[in-house]
This record gives sequence, C-alpha cells and structure tokens, in this order.
Amino acid sequence: MTSITGYSINATPCCGKTYSTPRYRSMNFSAWEHWTDGYRDYSLMPNDHGLRKCECGGYYLIKELKTIAHAEKANAPDTTDVPAEELPKAIAQARTPEVELAARLDYWQHLNHIYRTCYRNHRDAEMSATQSAWEAANPDTRTLWQKIRKIELPKYTPQPNRPFTYPPFEPTDEQCNNMKALLDLLLPIEKNRSHLLEIAELHRELGQFDKAFMMLQQLPEEDLGVTSQLIAKLVDKKETAPIRYRM
Repeated sequence: MTSITGYSINATPCCGKTYSTPRYRSMNFSAWEHWTDGYRDYSLMPNDHGLRKCECGGYYLIKELKTIAHAEKANAPDTTDVPAEELPKAIAQARTPEVELAARLDYWQHLNHIYRTCYRNHRDAEMSATQSAWEAANPDTRTLWQKIRKIELPKYTPQPNRPFTYPPFEPTDEQCNNMKALLDLLLPIEKNRSHLLEIAELHRELGQFDKAFMMLQQLPEEDLGVTSQLIAKLVDKKETAPIRYRM
C-alpha cells in the first residue's frame, strides 16, 4: 500500500521556484501491466523517470530539487509532469546529460505506446478465438433442470500450449534514433551500471542480440528476476518486440 507522511517543500535548480512533493511512508509498485521496456500501466506509483517542467519553462529532475522545509499539508504547487508531445523539446533544451537521459527514457516508452495498442488488440483477439474454439468443442449439454438450478459448465482454463503470438515490431526511424541516442548516454556502463537492464532491452529492440546478451551477463544477482529472465528468452529467440508480462 502506498501512503504518505506529509510533504517536502523544494526549490528548483533552474530558477528557485518552490514545489511540494509527497514524503512516502510506504510505496506499492503494483501495476496492471508490466512491459520489458520498463513501462507500467495503471501503476500505483509514478511511472516516469523523474522529469518535470518548471513554471519558468525549464526542465529538471525530481532528484535535483533542494528541500527547504517539511509540512503536513502541501502549501506549494505540485510538480508538473512533462506532456509527451513536449519531450523532444525537453531533450533539445536539457541542461545536463541526466535530464536528457530521463527525457529520452520517457520518450522511448511513449513511442512504444502505438505498438502496445496493437499488441493488446492482437492478444485480445487471439484469446477470444482460443476461448471460442474451446466452447465449440465443449458445448452446453446441461438439461433444462440443470440450467434452472444454475449448475455451472466446466470453465475454460488456459493451457500452457495455447497459441501465444504478437504483431511484428517495426520501430520507426524516430524510435531507432532515440534508442541509439539513449545507448550513447548510457555507455560506457561503468557509469551507468544501474541501467544494465534498460541497456540490454534497448539493444534487443534494435536487433543487437549479442550486445543484449553481454549486458544481461553483467547483471548483479540482486537484479535477476522475472524481467531479466523474459528479456533473456526473447534475446535467445531473436525477438525485438516489447512484451507485456505480470510480475
């Protein structure tokens, strides 16, 4: 469960404008969907990389804010998210490589949203066809008495060998250029070891499977889990598409 214990009052690094941010007592990172590019849909916590827009027009990161006071209630405006259509401007005007990195990570996930829609539609159609085929093979044989008594039919249970396909992933030039620029910012990895999983996923989506495999091999043990295992399987299968999964 996500809960807060008051607010911090902070000054921005660009002009000193004050904004409030919640002080979290606990955090719940549950989400309806998880994706291999790090995007979470209907997440209970903010699903971005800390990029915000200041009233002066500049862009900054949440971690750059300087805390000047604490309060039980928010007595300053909330920080302002950067609209997706403004991310190219944030990239072009980035004060630091860290601000550009956050903007490009957000832009990477945003540009993948079109594919996410195609993916969801494809998966829904395939699941519907699979269930329809099962229902055709298991017709309703209940008697009238059973129907009146609402005796339930055997329920459809997804099988491990059921069809699982997804549409081809064909990134645009804009997507590829942004992913390559991200890799330029994230390499050498000695400075960005906390981003090894993103580096591996970027290489995979670009079809650079050998490089993706090399990055996965360098993941520390504490970062191994559902996401890294899925990306490794996709690398092995030479698949480039962002994939939805559950934690």
